[in-house]
Amino acid sequence: MSQAVLEALDTLSPAERAAFVLNDVFGMAPGTVAAIVGQTEQECRELAARGRRSLRTRWTHPTAPQRHDRVVRAVRQACVAENPDRLRSLLAPDATVFFDGGGKVRTLTRPVHGARRVTRSLLTLLAGRPGTTLHCQSVNGRTGMVVRYGDEVAAVISLDVAGDHVMQIWAVLNPDKLRHWNRAATQEK
Repeated sequence: MSQAVLEALDTLSPAERAAFVLNDVFGMAPGTVAAIVGQTEQECRELAARGRRSLRTRWTHPTAPQRHDRVVRAVRQACVAENPDRLRSLLAPDATVFFDGGGKVRTLTRPVHGARRVTRSLLTLLAGRPGTTLHCQSVNGRTGMVVRYGDEVAAVISLDVAGDHVMQIWAVLNPDKLRHWNRAATQEK
C-alpha cells in the first residue's frame, strides 16, 4: 500500500478501519467481520460505510493548508463564543469526535457521531471551568487547538478537514500524552 493510503486509513477510528479493511479489502463475510470487530453485523456495515465515505471525501476534496487553518480558527471561535449553531455548521453531518483520556481522565470512551452530538460533546468539554482558554497552535504539523485550564494543557485537539467541514476530531486528554505539552509550556515561562 502507498504511504498516502496508509495515512488515509489512519484517519479512521480503529473500528471503522477494521470493518472497512476486513469487508472491502479482504471481502470477509459480515458475520466474521462482526466477530472480529466485536460489534453486530449492522454496526459493522455502518462502520464500513462511514469509513468509505470518509476516505472518499478525503480523496475527492483535499483541503489546502490555508483552508484547513481557516476552518479550525472558525471552530475555535465558535467554541469560545459557545455558539452551537455556528459550530454545527462547520461540522460535516456525519462528523465524529474521539476522546482519549487514557483511563486517567473521565471522558467518553466511545466515539461520538453526528454534528449535533459532536457539537454538544465539544462544548461540554470546554464549558464550566474557570480559567479555560482555547488557542490555535500547530498540532501534528497542521493547525489544531490547545485547551488550557489555567497554565496546564488539559487537551490537545486535532481536526481532519475536508473542503469546508470538519470530518473528524481527535481530543487527547490523557495526561501521560500531554506531558510534553506541559513541559514545553513550563519552559516557555
